[in-house]
Amino acid sequence: MDTSEPGMAQPKAEEQQSIGTRVASLPLVSSAYGMVSTAYASTKESHPYVKSVCDAAEKGVKTLTAAAVSGAQPILTKLEPQISTANEYACKGLDKLEEKLPILQQPTEKLISDTKQLVTSTVTGAKDVLTSTVAGAKDAVTAG
Repeated sequence: MDTSEPGMAQPKAEEQQSIGTRVASLPLVSSAYGMVSTAYASTKESHPYVKSVCDAAEKGVKTLTAAAVSGAQPILTKLEPQISTANEYACKGLDKLEEKLPILQQPTEKLISDTKQLVTSTVTGAKDVLTSTVAGAKDAVTAG
């Protein structure tokens, strides 16, 4: 019989997944990344001068990243237990955040669509109230 608290058996699977991987896999984050990535690629293709600057920047970032990873590896190896603990706490925090913000599970396109719809209905409602108020004031002035 399992006497552990509910949710205690699950962390083993979650410990294997890094917080970075979990955040990147959120629908809101991954769809936003896809949109930005598409816009970036499109801009590079449309503007040759921008493409050459971006290509140079990308090469520099790759070189710096490779140097940073090789230089940091001994430190990361030494700090692995602390990093693992921090990752575990971060994953638990993300679990709570996902519970409180279900919007994180929505793709960017849906969020944008819902926001546009909300703004449109709010503006339409405000416009209707204003129109009605002005019409009422106009009627009061012309009647009096």
